[in-house]
Amino acid sequence: MKILIIGGSRFVGPIIISKLIKRGHEIMVFNRGRVKSNYDEKVKFIRGDRKEGFNIKDHFDVVIDTCSYKGTHIQKAIDKLSFDYYVNFGTAASYKKTELFPLTEDSPLGDWPVWGEYNRGKVECEQVLRKSGIKFSTIRPVYILGSNNYVDRENFIYSRIKNKTPLILPGNGQAPIQFVFAEDVANSIVYLAENKIEGEFNCCCDEVITLKGLVEEMGKIVGVEPVIKYNLDADGEKYDENEFPFANENFFCTNKKLKDSGIKFTNLIEGLKKDYENYYKKII
Repeated sequence: MKILIIGGSRFVGPIIISKLIKRGHEIMVFNRGRVKSNYDEKVKFIRGDRKEGFNIKDHFDVVIDTCSYKGTHIQKAIDKLSFDYYVNFGTAASYKKTELFPLTEDSPLGDWPVWGEYNRGKVECEQVLRKSGIKFSTIRPVYILGSNNYVDRENFIYSRIKNKTPLILPGNGQAPIQFVFAEDVANSIVYLAENKIEGEFNCCCDEVITLKGLVEEMGKIVGVEPVIKYNLDADGEKYDENEFPFANENFFCTNKKLKDSGIKFTNLIEGLKKDYENYYKKII
């Protein structure tokens, strides 16, 4: 298939590109080239800013959009590109705040204050797609983990555990949350793209864990007991990312739709151990 990837320069993006190349697809990548502009010789790279248009005349079997953050981003791609099927890299943070868990693909989208503008923009993206009449899928990952994570998550926690620097958890640190590994997100996107399956799909590990439990498990991996403190004033949407990378806000989904399609999800603790040994242990 001929596939256009919008974005794709970091974290999950390069994994998607690598998998698609190995599977024999013709790949074109469009992004600003600020993070990465050196690609495999089998990849055609076009430098550009989606805000200014695409200037691409080719027709694609699939477009994989890894960096849409506003409804206008999606609309311009629909208007300016020629394609059969569209994969939107969405987020579980598009759901409306609720006390009913786990979140399913049928849970309503809407305002969830802890995610701010990110939530509102991603909801817009899905609304545009639903009204467009095109064939599409949206993947909704929870917090993504993995080697070389550009979001300061694993490195933040592991480095403080190793240096015995206190980790200040928001609220009581007991909110159940969920993760998924970059490799599993990439596998899911490749599967949806190759099969042109329509719909929305949550993307998450089976396991649910509290913030406190996560830090304790990561401490076991490092072999150092973490120093844990709490900021009770930073509960929910009041959390401070400079103190801890995750909010004390219930956030977990069902992954049944993707699992029923044959997607396998990495066990949370096994994935953390693997990434620590292969990557984070060498940089903290």
